[in-house]
Amino acid sequence: MSRWIHTTDRGGGIDVEVLEESALAMAQSTIQKAINDSGISRSEIARKMKCNRSFISRMLSGNHNLTIKTMAKCLAACGFEVRFQPVRVEWNWVETTAPAEPENVLPANAGGTMLASDMSAGIVVPALA
Repeated sequence: MSRWIHTTDRGGGIDVEVLEESALAMAQSTIQKAINDSGISRSEIARKMKCNRSFISRMLSGNHNLTIKTMAKCLAACGFEVRFQPVRVEWNWVETTAPAEPENVLPANAGGTMLASDMSAGIVVPALA
């Protein structure tokens, strides 16, 4: 994950709310991919899950607190199964300042002209104004 999970304004630690929302988004994305890959309609999935089609839409909307059981049931209806893998939260993001630009680099000039000799190894160099 990224540095924004670390909540320095609350004394450090993990922002569990961000992790929860990320996990929910990943679960919904996994279900949507299973639906797309299986080619089964939402109506057919609802029939197999013995629920209303509107429940499938709510489940994928982001407003539904998806349970592991519901996720497993929906994936099974699509011919898939749930697999989990724990991954450690990474805290190695470091704030850095942008590197100083070399003195001979000029900003890109929209509409400027460029000679073929200005190209070096496929890298476009801005034309001099």
